[in-house]
Amino acid sequence: MKVEVHHIPSHGLEIEIQEQAAKFPALKELTDNGECDFIAPVKVQLYLTPMRDFIRVQGSIASMIRQSCVRCLEDFDHRLKSGFTLNFSKEIPKDVHQKNTEGIELTAQQIGIVFYEGDEIDFTHAIEEQVVLTIPYKPLCRQKCRGLCSQCGQDLNKSECQCSPRESNGPFAALKELKLPTP
Repeated sequence: MKVEVHHIPSHGLEIEIQEQAAKFPALKELTDNGECDFIAPVKVQLYLTPMRDFIRVQGSIASMIRQSCVRCLEDFDHRLKSGFTLNFSKEIPKDVHQKNTEGIELTAQQIGIVFYEGDEIDFTHAIEEQVVLTIPYKPLCRQKCRGLCSQCGQDLNKSECQCSPRESNGPFAALKELKLPTP
């Protein structure tokens, strides 16, 4: 998704798109690797505002994915929704090279500037990045998911298993039998 910079009016430009995840290379790779399935299109809203030395982009993304829970391995649907603000610049603003009050020079990346070349900005990578950042790293079907029994594999969310409680053989197992004298 590209926008020509000189077509952005001084009062700003609002853009809304809806694309299948397969149109974004990084999202297609996530699906191909089996990390998640996009079951709804990616909806993107961008509001572009030209500033003095850069273009400020305030946006939001939304979609729906299906993932497997890391505890019980059941598939579940998860709604993705996130807002973000990015600053696009053709060159490093003069303020970046100034040192802060502690004498540390800030880089463009540290102040959140994304560089572009030419007369247009391609938002594809930025949109992909924002979607990937909202995908749970360790997806859970619910916060209190009990997972699978480590002995028989029974899904403990559906029913209790008949396994006996395992004895702990950890380094502190010997303390279980320790009896302290009463004062």
